[in-house]
Amino acid sequence: MRRPLVFVVGLATVATAMAGNVEVKIPKEGWSISFDSPPLSKKHDSKKSGEYAFSATSGEFNLSLFVEKPHNAGMAHKDVYQYYWSRGGENPMIAKDTVKESETEHYVRVQYDMVTTLAGMSVRLTNVNYFFAFQGKWVDVHISVGDPTTADQIIAAFDKSLRYGS
Repeated sequence: MRRPLVFVVGLATVATAMAGNVEVKIPKEGWSISFDSPPLSKKHDSKKSGEYAFSATSGEFNLSLFVEKPHNAGMAHKDVYQYYWSRGGENPMIAKDTVKESETEHYVRVQYDMVTTLAGMSVRLTNVNYFFAFQGKWVDVHISVGDPTTADQIIAAFDKSLRYGS
């Protein structure tokens, strides 16, 4: 179900005011993931045999989340992180000197910048992945912010508000 990472850089700047709490219900699982974010548009979701993907955007804020069957026997947050980051962390667009990893009781978090050229201009996107295991599923929540003036504020609000459960 995983799709290649797509950069979406909107023309509008993300508003500094957060829209409030967003709740994404995971189909047929009886639980949801919630977070604070800018107002979301262009929402898309897909379901496929026990797996779920959701994506949305708001100007230069992008969100995607994947809920999947485990790829090995591990059910700790670190197992999810090790599996996905061992693949995603090799992306040559990641500025290696910006990678910061941390762990809480709720997830393993990796923040990093991706640098690419778009229409002849250098583009830097601040990204954060939150990896966790919950009720027999592996979850990867990914956000990116293209506006450096709002990135810290948006990411801090997202960090503080990210929740999952029934």
